[in-house]
Amino acid sequence: MHIIEKTLKEIADFVGGEIYGDENEKVFAPSDISKAKKGNISFLISEKYEKYLYESQASCLVTEKGFLNRKKDEVKNLKIKNFIEVENPSLAMIRILSLWEYKIHFPKEAKSLSYISPTAKIGKDVLVFPFCYIGKDVDIGEFSIIMPGTFVGDGSKIGRRVTIFPNVSIYPFCEIGDNSIIHSGAVIGSDGFGYISHFGEIIKIPQVGTVKIGKAVEIGANTCIDRATMTETIVEDDVKIDNLVQVAHNVKIGKGTRIASLTGIAGSSEIGEYCIFGGQVGVVDHVKIGDFAIIAARSAIISDTEGGKILMGEPAMERGKFLRIHSLYLKLPDLYERIKKLEKEVQELKAQKEK
Repeated sequence: MHIIEKTLKEIADFVGGEIYGDENEKVFAPSDISKAKKGNISFLISEKYEKYLYESQASCLVTEKGFLNRKKDEVKNLKIKNFIEVENPSLAMIRILSLWEYKIHFPKEAKSLSYISPTAKIGKDVLVFPFCYIGKDVDIGEFSIIMPGTFVGDGSKIGRRVTIFPNVSIYPFCEIGDNSIIHSGAVIGSDGFGYISHFGEIIKIPQVGTVKIGKAVEIGANTCIDRATMTETIVEDDVKIDNLVQVAHNVKIGKGTRIASLTGIAGSSEIGEYCIFGGQVGVVDHVKIGDFAIIAARSAIISDTEGGKILMGEPAMERGKFLRIHSLYLKLPDLYERIKKLEKEVQELKAQKEK
C-alpha cells in the first residue's frame, strides 16, 4: 500500500466523526485491528473484534458513537490513545479506505500508442491508455478510463465515469452503463455457446445479439458475459459479479444481485433482483429465480425457484429441508451397521424357525 499522510482532524472532518485525543496525530495507512501498529488507523466494526483491543497498537481507532462512554474503564488500559466516534463504523471505514485508494495516473507522453477510430466519439477528460483499440462508432462518456490492452469493438457504447482495467475485451455493439467497473481479463460480448446437430454435423448458431450492462455494475477479473443469440444479455444496475463467473447468452440478471466466484449461469435463465449467490453455484438454462433469493455455495439450480428463499444443495432445496437431509446423511454409516445387525438377527430367527 502506498503511504499517504493524514491528520486525525482531516479524517474526522471527512467522515463527520468526533475526535477523542490528539487531532494533530498523523496516520499513514489503514490496518486490520488485529495487526495495527503505530501510524495505522483501524476500525472496530463489530463486538467480536473487541478481543483485539488490548493488544492493538493503532494510532487511532474508529468506533461507533458512545463506545468510549460504555467502555471507559477498559479504555484506560489500552495502548490506543486516539479515537474517532461515528454513527456507522462500517460506512466510515469504506470512506476512509478511499483516501488510500490508488489513483490512476496517465503517461501523457504515450498518447499516440493507441488506435482510436476517427469515427469514435470520445467524451471530455476520457483517458485512453497506450495499446488500446477503440473501434469505429464507439461512444465513450466523459471521465471514463480505458487502461492498456483493452479492445472496444465497433459500435460499442461506454457510459460516463466507467473504469476498464487492463486487457479487457468488449466485443462489438455492447453497452456499459455509467459508473461501472470492469476488471482485468473480463470478456464482454463473446459468442454464446449455441450449436445444433444435423446428421452428425455440429452447426454453430450465429450469435447476433448483444450485451447490455447497467449503471454502477462491477465485473470481476476473467469473468465472461456472452452476447445473446438475438436481442440482449442483460445485467441490470448495481449488479456485482466476482472473478471467474460465466454468464451465458440471453441471461438476465436483476438489479442489485451479487454473484460470487466460479458461478456458472446457463443460457436464457432469469435471475431476480437483489439475489445473493455463493461461490460455485450452477444454474441450468431457461430457469427463473425470484427476487431476494439466497443461493448457498456449490448449489445447483435445476428448476424455477421462488424469491425470498434460502436454497442449498445439489439439486438446490430450501435450507430447512437440506439441513434435515444432511443430518440423516451423516448418520448413514451408523444406520447401515444397524441394518446389517437387524438382517443378521432376522436370518437367525428364520433359521431357528425352520428347525
